[in-house]
Amino acid sequence: MTAPRHPYSGLVAGLATRHDKLPLVGPAMSRFLDLDVVTVDVDTDSLGTFAGEVERVGTPWETAVAKARLGMEASGRTLGLATEGSIGPDDTMPFLVADLELVVLVDDERGIVIGEGEVDYGIPTAAADVDISATSGLGVDSGLLERAGFPAHGLIVRPLSGIVGITKGIHDADELRRAMERCMRESGSNVVRIESDLRAHHHPTRRVVIARAAERLAERLARLCPSCRCPGWGVGRRSRGAPCSVCRSATRIVRSEQFVCASCPHEEEVPTDAAAGVDPQYCPRCNP
Repeated sequence: MTAPRHPYSGLVAGLATRHDKLPLVGPAMSRFLDLDVVTVDVDTDSLGTFAGEVERVGTPWETAVAKARLGMEASGRTLGLATEGSIGPDDTMPFLVADLELVVLVDDERGIVIGEGEVDYGIPTAAADVDISATSGLGVDSGLLERAGFPAHGLIVRPLSGIVGITKGIHDADELRRAMERCMRESGSNVVRIESDLRAHHHPTRRVVIARAAERLAERLARLCPSCRCPGWGVGRRSRGAPCSVCRSATRIVRSEQFVCASCPHEEEVPTDAAAGVDPQYCPRCNP
């Protein structure tokens, strides 16, 4: 017997982006869902930029959904995709820089919004203020360039305040020197700021993380609700409290996952492997 077609099979979704994200999102959607994805060129920078010219007002989730809707409005499609990245100190480990990438699908026919995310802690990023008058031949500390992953990863040169003289997407040492000279000339200051260009089309590491997030979303969309067959059956909540294998005291380890439907009320609780008992090293009683 032939397996039933996925509800998205043969359909087209618009991906709102100006930063070359189609190769990162499209393949997973095609492979898991037979869903075709096309680029919708809309001004996603109007919702916020990494360089700070436009401040992001909403949460990453709200911004990703707003991006998808921009693309849907521009293209007239009922299926929209978008991504949003947040890069900064991790909430629980502030000494680490975390890259959180969200990918969302908005389906107006079903009235659902589904997203998945991926976090990476190895993202190259750097920023420093450079006094051009104190450098030899506009030289830049090699450690800064190494931390930024330059030249594969792009750089931005900007003044310490404002955007007069800003140059983005720098991938070449000569181009970097010219950008520093231009910034100094147009801003009237010998001190310029050099920082990572975190836009996806200038940051290869971000592209890998976005692609992983897109694959997670595609895998989730491929799972249909056992009750109503809506795409996106997946984990909505997790319950901690897996028992210690020695004393059976509750720990902080996840004991079950609640699978939920994005459309109907159907839910199922699925125990994790840890529900049978976890190593006493995680037990607040055995290992206080």
